[in-house]
Amino acid sequence: MQKSTKRIQLESEITQAHNDSLAIAMRMVKDEFNENLEKALSDASFVSRMQSQVRQAWRVYREGYKRLEDLEKKEGHPAITACANVIDEIAGYLPNINKKVCHYPFSGVDFYWARIFDRIVFEDSGFDQYELPTMWWDPRTYSSEKRQEIITTLKAQKIIPESAILEFVNRDSAIPKSDNKFNNSITTLLVKGGHDFLGYVKSRFGNTSLEYGAIITVTATNPLGDIEKRLKRDGYNRIASLVGTNFLIPYAMELKDIHIFLR
Repeated sequence: MQKSTKRIQLESEITQAHNDSLAIAMRMVKDEFNENLEKALSDASFVSRMQSQVRQAWRVYREGYKRLEDLEKKEGHPAITACANVIDEIAGYLPNINKKVCHYPFSGVDFYWARIFDRIVFEDSGFDQYELPTMWWDPRTYSSEKRQEIITTLKAQKIIPESAILEFVNRDSAIPKSDNKFNNSITTLLVKGGHDFLGYVKSRFGNTSLEYGAIITVTATNPLGDIEKRLKRDGYNRIASLVGTNFLIPYAMELKDIHIFLR
């Protein structure tokens, strides 16, 4: 995709704001919790202070994405279309049975994936909530009204089909569940957006074996070798890796560093 000058400048602003926020937050985690992020995020007082410190940079980040959304419309949705092409490429590696259901924890409003799955379950604690420490976007973006607006846009652009079934579950994805009903051979697990994949698997499933028919990781914070080692315990092999995109996408951040695992 050929980027316009405006897009290049805007992406630079967004990326800088993100990096500034991350640097502030991680410095605080290092100074106060010896780099133990899990422990830091469980401390309500610390989270409140951290939010206060990164508020200005994060405001620039969120407002930048709103401007990106407007620019995308003016330019004819080039990034959205390119994103769809990458997702189509991913679909080519999935068995047909694993395109029926997708379980997407920490999903935010990244609805592009409804393009290749008959039914997709978006799981996020931010849906229809007020400001939460875990919210990546502003609260309105998680509202049912904004979600429908995004879905309407993607359907109008033929990015996701009219037949797609999108379900929304409001809950903390990392909390252990005794009813992990999606952990089965016909479902694909998708974990995206710079999350700690291994931390998620440990906190959500404990010693329970992963039974998903397919697993997709995107921009995971863990080294690929560590992810492969953990998934091999449950019989998974990496069958493909994709570089992805080099641009920012409205509603969904980046789509890069993609790895697909099958049993």
